[in-house]
Amino acid sequence: MTDRFTNGKSTLLDFSRLRDICSSESVTDPCAWTIVRRSPNGGEEQHTKITADGLTIGRRLGNDLCLSHPTVSGNHAHIFALVDQLFLEDVGSTNGTLLNGRRITSVEALKDGDVAHFGQVRFIVRRTGSEAAARNFRTETYVASVPDDTVLYEGFDQLLNRPDIDPYFQPVVTLGDVKIIGYESLVRSRVKGLETPDKIFRIAALRSSEIQLSEVCRSEGLLSGIRLDPLSCFFLNTHAAELETPRLLESLKELRANFPALAIVLEIHEAAITSIRYLTELAALLTDLNIDLAYDDFGAGQARLVELFQVPPRYLKFDISFVRGLENASRPHKASIRALLNMVHELDVTAIAEGVETQTQADICTELGFDMAQGYFFGRPQRQRYWRDAERTEVKAKSLPTPRA
Repeated sequence: MTDRFTNGKSTLLDFSRLRDICSSESVTDPCAWTIVRRSPNGGEEQHTKITADGLTIGRRLGNDLCLSHPTVSGNHAHIFALVDQLFLEDVGSTNGTLLNGRRITSVEALKDGDVAHFGQVRFIVRRTGSEAAARNFRTETYVASVPDDTVLYEGFDQLLNRPDIDPYFQPVVTLGDVKIIGYESLVRSRVKGLETPDKIFRIAALRSSEIQLSEVCRSEGLLSGIRLDPLSCFFLNTHAAELETPRLLESLKELRANFPALAIVLEIHEAAITSIRYLTELAALLTDLNIDLAYDDFGAGQARLVELFQVPPRYLKFDISFVRGLENASRPHKASIRALLNMVHELDVTAIAEGVETQTQADICTELGFDMAQGYFFGRPQRQRYWRDAERTEVKAKSLPTPRA
């Protein structure tokens, strides 16, 4: 086998030799590989096996995988197996073949989890039986054309396999006596090019790894949170892709087992809630695990009152849109917010105002009846060592506003 690869890279570029080798007895179980595409309507996934003869891809009917998409050429690409390795080659297509955001110009080796675009049609490479095959896939097609994305893909793998997540914490304070009762854990990273949440989750979406990333962020957040204050409460976020999946329930059990004593609040974006049945099941599990539930960004699109009544959370975080403009809000507008807060309190739910940035906003939120608040006025997101510093925390507490009598 070694003799066949004496010329190294030149052999890989000699496609005719690879075809001969691939068709020989040295090929082992090529059907262990598949490429996966979610149907355009978001329904069943399309799994296409890689056979011993390989897989031709294009718009023409004679291809093994026919893609009727205007960005796909008649003969677009070829995938083939060699021993237990998979390879991809563009065969002169008009719009090109992208591998992990980079346009390929020669034969490229594939690995489990790679993202390949044929024109604007996206597939994910999977090994049959791999844990990654159980992940959810997004329906969107992302056309990557920036070469730097290749570096970001490598950085993202580093982020998941040797976590360089850099959790930041933002305090949640009471508006009655102005005390820090907990912190929301927010994701940042130390990987160049992937410092902020939007950058991190953009690459995660391309790799269909939002769920895995979300789990890593929660775990890393609590690891850092223990060093901040083991007696504090930590608000942890979820990703919309996790909701209504069994994996979220299992990951929460694992999280509680790893952090049995920490006070945890799980935040769910109110717009992502679609199933009362699942939400009820999730709330029951959280109760068993001694984890509180919070609805995040309440009212960002519409106030989901049905869910609020049927499965009331422990905390309700009002979207920043409720706070902006409070200084100039009309009396009827303020009265409607006060009425909504009264209803929330009747359900024994704690109301948190998000995005408080000024003393005036803090005062008005107190007057309206908000129980707690979060925002730049009380503290910007910082690393745990900032909040752990006793002297600085004391100074910070002294700078918090005094509510009106």
